[in-house]
Amino acid sequence: MACTSDSHEYDRLVKENPKSTKILAEGDSWFAYPRRYFAFGSASNIVDQLGKKKSYVIYSCASNGDEAVTMMSGEQKLSLMKRIAANPYDIMLFSGGGNDIVGRYDFDFFVKEKKPGMKVLDCVQEDRVARKLSQILAAYEELIERTMEFAENKNMMIITHTYDIAIPSDKGYLLFDIFPIGESWMYPLLLKRNIVAPADQQEIVREILTRFKTMLLGVQVKYPGQIIVVDTQNTLKPNHWRNEIHPTPQGFKIVSDLIAAKIDEVVRTKR
Repeated sequence: MACTSDSHEYDRLVKENPKSTKILAEGDSWFAYPRRYFAFGSASNIVDQLGKKKSYVIYSCASNGDEAVTMMSGEQKLSLMKRIAANPYDIMLFSGGGNDIVGRYDFDFFVKEKKPGMKVLDCVQEDRVARKLSQILAAYEELIERTMEFAENKNMMIITHTYDIAIPSDKGYLLFDIFPIGESWMYPLLLKRNIVAPADQQEIVREILTRFKTMLLGVQVKYPGQIIVVDTQNTLKPNHWRNEIHPTPQGFKIVSDLIAAKIDEVVRTKR
């Protein structure tokens, strides 16, 4: 039906569509990645894809580059809590943790140089990855428990996802899919760490993101009825990636369809 980042527009849409599923979206570039021509072009993130559903009204405060830990700190945390305390959303969509892991100055912090005799997974900095995952875990627990405490709608469900296994490549952000204005960083970093074979590069990424997924699924077990984790890993094919960490519009549609199915299931159960 609609997706907006304007509070007044959201209120108007809800008033015009009182039976709609009211959704708050907070997250990173998987919720906010720009269309090819910014205002025009195919829906290039999960929220824009979901915004095409006739039964949803979505307010999005997602922003490219956001980390889970950052979203649950300072002004961002305050803004989010105020919003859920003042609006009876049915669903909160949350996309967080990807930038904490594969972001610049994080991913390279987790991978050491491959030397003769080392297996590729020996390059994973175990203590550093574990510490980062514990920080992300704490952010999710904060999100859930604060939602339980402050949300106007005590039945609001949090729905999140596990991303997919990013494919290291030299593709960065292309303005209009033509002009390069942002570089990739996983791929050149892995080359610098002497991890050259594509299969080895993929194994490193898969290992770290699989641990992230395992952590999130544990959160779902700890907080039943409060959060749903949609396992979106191993969903996309290589041609569904626009660059090394973002799917194409078609790829985002595939992921968003999985999330939409879970939203609709929750709404049917609640109503």
